[in-house]
Amino acid sequence: MRILSYNCRGLGKKRAVKSLDSLMKRVTPQLVFLMETKQTKEENESTRRELGFEEGDSWSTDHSHGGRAGGISHWWKEGMNVIIMSLSFNHIDARVVEDNGFVWRFSGVYGWPETQDKYKTWEVIDRLTEQWTGAWLCGGDFNQVLSPTEKDVGRAVVDHEMNDFQSCLTDAGLQDLGFNGHQFTWENRRVGGRFIEERLDRFTASDDWRATFPQARVTHLAKERSDNRPMLCDTKGEEDEEPRWGRSFHFDPFWSRHEDCRRTIEEAWGQPNQGDCLTKLLFCRSHLEQWSRRAFPNFHKQKARIRRALEALGRVERTQIIADQIIQLEQEMDEVESNEESY
Repeated sequence: MRILSYNCRGLGKKRAVKSLDSLMKRVTPQLVFLMETKQTKEENESTRRELGFEEGDSWSTDHSHGGRAGGISHWWKEGMNVIIMSLSFNHIDARVVEDNGFVWRFSGVYGWPETQDKYKTWEVIDRLTEQWTGAWLCGGDFNQVLSPTEKDVGRAVVDHEMNDFQSCLTDAGLQDLGFNGHQFTWENRRVGGRFIEERLDRFTASDDWRATFPQARVTHLAKERSDNRPMLCDTKGEEDEEPRWGRSFHFDPFWSRHEDCRRTIEEAWGQPNQGDCLTKLLFCRSHLEQWSRRAFPNFHKQKARIRRALEALGRVERTQIIADQIIQLEQEMDEVESNEESY
């Protein structure tokens, strides 16, 4: 079984829904936990059905501050035996019954981001702990790191916040399942400013759950339209399909006939403070893919090339220049999707 957890940062726009649909088709989850949908219950139900999930439940977005905030949802494929036990603005708790009769629990948690409110997240997990003694998978965006190594730059990590989180997980009998892929799950997406990354999203599990699914594998997927990366937990430990976007780059000889091809390569290679030769090559690849998309437009290929460029940049050490390049690629994806809609 594949479980997707994703702080999607809003599904109000058509392009955001299309991006989520594309992600679903690539990683094919059976269970989905979404945070920050910024949708009403009715809107979320419509999106759920549009994306091929017949069953699910959600908590509506908050309108108390004059805009839209929050909103969480839990979807699952038709034919699965899933029972929602409780839900709130910050959690969804469900029991999953396997075909062989084995019952386990999935809890999706969206932690309070404000320092003064973090204790509320631990209180939610404490209450859930009291209600279940069996196999348990708990995941989501906890809005908290567990160690100083899970934060890159920015405000210093506060010891008591990490200790409170670790104590909460220990008391609940939950252990971090680890991950494959990029180390951090959240970034501040700031162009030209101070770039910050943190690991705020994770899957945790009880001993019973880990014993039942010993091959379970968690992958931090490539970033989509959100500040947060999607996470995929595969109980069978199979390789996710995301790496296919990272296949080798192909230089089309036809490009060299275009008058702007050489200039594009020279500009990319000549940018200052790029680092070593590998980083320069990745910049050339990224710039060529962007240029070729403009020179020889094809919406499907354009989006695929952007994804490959993003995946390639995601595998190298983050610098401010790399972060700016990623944000520019994401902005170009928005432009391509907008042009596709207009077309």
